[in-house]
Amino acid sequence: MCEPAGGGAVDTTVEFTGSFPASVRSGEAIRPGDLTMSATLGGELLEGLPAEEGATVAGSASVAMSVAQGPESADYPWTGATGEQAEVAADGTATVSFSGGMSSATPGGSGDVVFSLGPLTLELQGNPPAQGDTASPPADPASPPADPGDPAATTLACTLAEGQDAALATVVGPDESGTPGGEDGRGDNGGAGQGTPGATGTEPGGAGAGVETAPGDKPAETGDVKPCPPDQPPTAELDPDRLIEPPEGSDIFNFPGVYTCTTSVGIVNSKKLNGALIANDPHGPTLDSVRVMLTKQYIWGDGGYNQTRSVAEFTLPDSGSTFLAFGFVPVSGKVEFTNGPMTINTEQVRPTEPNETTAGFYQSLRIYDVKVNGVPLDVGDNCRTSRQIDVVLKGIAPEYEVLPGGTLRGLVSVPPFTGCGTGGEDLDAIFTAALAGPGNYVELNQSPLCTMPCTPVVPELPAHD
Repeated sequence: MCEPAGGGAVDTTVEFTGSFPASVRSGEAIRPGDLTMSATLGGELLEGLPAEEGATVAGSASVAMSVAQGPESADYPWTGATGEQAEVAADGTATVSFSGGMSSATPGGSGDVVFSLGPLTLELQGNPPAQGDTASPPADPASPPADPGDPAATTLACTLAEGQDAALATVVGPDESGTPGGEDGRGDNGGAGQGTPGATGTEPGGAGAGVETAPGDKPAETGDVKPCPPDQPPTAELDPDRLIEPPEGSDIFNFPGVYTCTTSVGIVNSKKLNGALIANDPHGPTLDSVRVMLTKQYIWGDGGYNQTRSVAEFTLPDSGSTFLAFGFVPVSGKVEFTNGPMTINTEQVRPTEPNETTAGFYQSLRIYDVKVNGVPLDVGDNCRTSRQIDVVLKGIAPEYEVLPGGTLRGLVSVPPFTGCGTGGEDLDAIFTAALAGPGNYVELNQSPLCTMPCTPVVPELPAHD
């Protein structure tokens, strides 16, 4: 049911079409596809706009959505959706359609995650039909044409019809063990196809039936990896503070190293926010690669002891997420990563034991584009960690080896934040209280190394149970 700015209420059918994953694991981000909204408007709903045949209507749409897991819920606004101009038909109606991306969301507990629709706001502008060369000239040929001014505008506020289910989609969430519920790990739509604002068609649930879930066994499309530049091998030296001391009497052999290339994707959990963000998202348009100078040093000792030392240089694209820390105000934002060189030690104490790899580097974080309950919060351009984060990740064969790749894991401590806020407002304490502290879990999945020139394959995103 939609209400024009002038008052009154008009029954209207509004349809939503979107795509949601069937299920989600603990610590895994839900990444819905674009959401599309369409409605056929006419009569009072176009009041104040040119409504003759050939006139055009455009504007923007926003929905005060929410997301819930169990008894807890948080705001999940869909804002800034735009669409192309819609032409008014001979019957005086125009079918408007708007599409826009949805933020990722990381559930923090167990149980299904339900996305629900709330009030819909349409900001519409209208223009009369184009007149072409038939427009009348100004009365005084010496006078310029009159300024047509701004296009006519109107606002529609739409709400659910009484008795409608607001659920847009249900993603099967993890149980207490961290794995998604359901017999086959997939799920259904729950309320998909219902709850569309003003959907009062003669057939129950007839609007919004385009909402779908993505099959859990269908591989998602991955982005393209930026190739390692063939003429830019890593120039960093091994960090002496990160080297593993070999047994006394071991022989150390120095080499120029072999220039290789790989890529890594991963999840970074925020312990305090009980959520996660994705590092180098494999489903983004592009992924950053990692330049590795393999075997800068090789060490051999008594009893078959051996150790290989390598160095890597890499960047990470900015990452964004909506943290659903239930019980707190939901916050979304973006993170910029600044990384130092990585020193990689692979050690085998004796031939009967597996290789163990330790990779370490320093990293700083900058936060920007922060929104609280969908409202922008100006944190300035220099809201960052007050010192570098010491990142140490470990892997053991056969799950991880440098050449074939695999999974590296670790816990990191996030230092306090500084430089947050503008105009004399100090927000350092807020971000320090929300993010800083120990025990933040990091898991990366590395693809196999390839020898230059080459482009590495895209590894799968870790699914942390």
